[in-house]
Amino acid sequence: MRKLFLTVLAVLAGLTLLSVPSTAQAAQSSKALVSCPGSKAETGDGITIRVYYVVYGSNCQVNHVQAWSAAGSKYGHFNLFGPYGWSDDSPTKSWGWGEPYNSYPWVIAWPDHLWCAKFYNENNQPITDNICVTI
Repeated sequence: MRKLFLTVLAVLAGLTLLSVPSTAQAAQSSKALVSCPGSKAETGDGITIRVYYVVYGSNCQVNHVQAWSAAGSKYGHFNLFGPYGWSDDSPTKSWGWGEPYNSYPWVIAWPDHLWCAKFYNENNQPITDNICVTI
């Protein structure tokens, strides 16, 4: 009976050790929380991109990306793109100054990941450079 009790106690102790995160995992988690900026924006070449970051568990997640014309009306479409091959195109139409195109990628964000916008005319020719933000 004593052997059975000691065996069960050893198994429970082993399971407890498995559930404790390592120091490296804890450090990475706290770093992700500290570096989640809320939102960041960049304006250039007549367009603005704004990326909204939220804390999700121990990570920073991009939940919302916007792009709009920062210099008058434009006819064409926005292409928003980021890491992991994520890409989203707005409808082709006349975009008024400050009228946003909204997209919701819901993906984990890491430092040095670029989130970008570019504007194309009705013939699918780029009329702006890539305008990007990162954490």
